[in-house]
Amino acid sequence: MRIRGTKPEFWKSKRIASVSWDARLVLKGLESYVDDNGVGVDDIELIVSDVFPRDMFSNPRETVARVSEAISELHRAGLVHRYETKGERLLFVSFWESAQRIDKPGKGRNPRPDGTLEYKDSEIRESVAISPETLAPVTGEQGNRGTGEQAAVVPLRNYVAEREVEVSRRTTVQTGAKIVNQFNDRIPETLPSKTRQDLTAHVTVALQDGISEAHIRRGIELWYAKALGPGALPGFIFEAQREANGGGQAIRTRQATGTERAIAGLELAAQYAEEERNGEK
Repeated sequence: MRIRGTKPEFWKSKRIASVSWDARLVLKGLESYVDDNGVGVDDIELIVSDVFPRDMFSNPRETVARVSEAISELHRAGLVHRYETKGERLLFVSFWESAQRIDKPGKGRNPRPDGTLEYKDSEIRESVAISPETLAPVTGEQGNRGTGEQAAVVPLRNYVAEREVEVSRRTTVQTGAKIVNQFNDRIPETLPSKTRQDLTAHVTVALQDGISEAHIRRGIELWYAKALGPGALPGFIFEAQREANGGGQAIRTRQATGTERAIAGLELAAQYAEEERNGEK
């Protein structure tokens, strides 16, 4: 975390006033979270651990849910860019040079959406919420310094397409939660919420990798028989595939990331809340 300033103009900005109070607070937190070039890793687990550690300890579900929604809102408003570089999910705080004056900036660890690395290499002003396929080209002093030529711009993901991917992912998470909960209903004990959350994340990854539900369910049974932690589940799903194929070829699923585990937790929390509401009717 880094010390950052806040200009008086922040509180008068129409763009800032267009988002919720939660989003404004999270934005100020992100300013301390990101590097001096305005870029940080887009991982909800890392963000809440750095920005809201006490809230994460006292109420993890609500904290993750509120911060995740706030970042999505900031993205839709064009106040935060969300993008990928070499498989790494990143975020960039928009209007960075206007918002923060940094006299001795540290070296950037990850590139901005336009491919530049260092503070004041460029000033990205376009909003992905406006749905441009790319940012406007950078010219002059913001281009290849010393040549006056235009710098190449790295395309950003289209917001509509990104939203479709998000909906598909959440549907898969819901299917994963259903598989885990159905298994939990069949065993003589109730698995801890955190265990079900992690299992759901691993099952979701397996579904995304094209593993059949039958193999996933068998993998959970093998995992439960060994009484190991949820992180061992992908290996047992792999064994279930090999078992069904007579020891033949199988797909080895990867481990779920921290972000995927957090998303699974949000889906489970929403499911529990819905069940409680239905129970009250």
